[in-house]
Amino acid sequence: MNRRDILKLGTAGMAAGLLPAAARAAGPAVQLRWLGGATLEIEAAGLRILTDPCLGEGAEAFTMGDPNEMFDLAKGPNIKTHARLTPFPGLAHHNYDVVLLSHAHEDHFDQAAQAWLDRRVPLLAPEHDSAALARKGFAAQALRHGATRRFEGPQGLVTVTAVPAVHSLNPQIAALLGMGNGYLIEVQTGGQQQSVYWAGDSFDAAPVADALAGRAAPDLFIPHTGAVGGGGALGQISMDCRQAAEFAARLRPKAVLPVHHSTYALYREGPEALRIRHAAMAPKWQLLLPEEGARITL
Repeated sequence: MNRRDILKLGTAGMAAGLLPAAARAAGPAVQLRWLGGATLEIEAAGLRILTDPCLGEGAEAFTMGDPNEMFDLAKGPNIKTHARLTPFPGLAHHNYDVVLLSHAHEDHFDQAAQAWLDRRVPLLAPEHDSAALARKGFAAQALRHGATRRFEGPQGLVTVTAVPAVHSLNPQIAALLGMGNGYLIEVQTGGQQQSVYWAGDSFDAAPVADALAGRAAPDLFIPHTGAVGGGGALGQISMDCRQAAEFAARLRPKAVLPVHHSTYALYREGPEALRIRHAAMAPKWQLLLPEEGARITL
């Protein structure tokens, strides 16, 4: 897979604007494109950020164990190929300033992305994944929970803070899978400050609540959903729509963009239940359900 093949749709239409035009005119806005799964392009302060890159397509999009199956935890899962159900919408750029990795499971950093990604691009990752990524030649930098990295862009400042991502509410399974990273992305540009909380594969567990305590509500909350693992040996290892709605109700963001659903056969739940819960709750936050590849402007 070459870079030209990946750059399929660099000019997707705008899906939503969270701020009125007058507010956006005060400074460059934060823009996002959801590319399916947990993969997003984020443009902020003149910088290009890519999250959990997954580029594979078709019936054999990536290879890893199947958390929806029963297996012997002592032996591990059967390794198999997993299908992508939607076409990859393409990257908008040839290169990125930083990549944010929630964790190194192949449904978050697939084989196609590992082959494609420029090894020199800074790759922020959980502490327990960084050494293995570095051995593969990536410019992996461990960002421990609570630690912050600042990136100066041509139009302002982007601050990235690592937040714990708890992959299971079962402590034994959580320990087996390892603690991942979510990221709080704060952007200062044009006299404005905007924030995005991209949760990673996490439940609203105590370490997450503790890390976010005292912080202002984000402008955009991006939960990872899909209800993966229910009925399998690991149990549920990503939020369902009910849990995501309750998490959002606690955070009180301006808008919610669920990801990690619909794209892969691996996912057990789409966003429809979240739409129903949103309508029933009548919350103050806006629910964003764009098509893959559409552009969102904060």
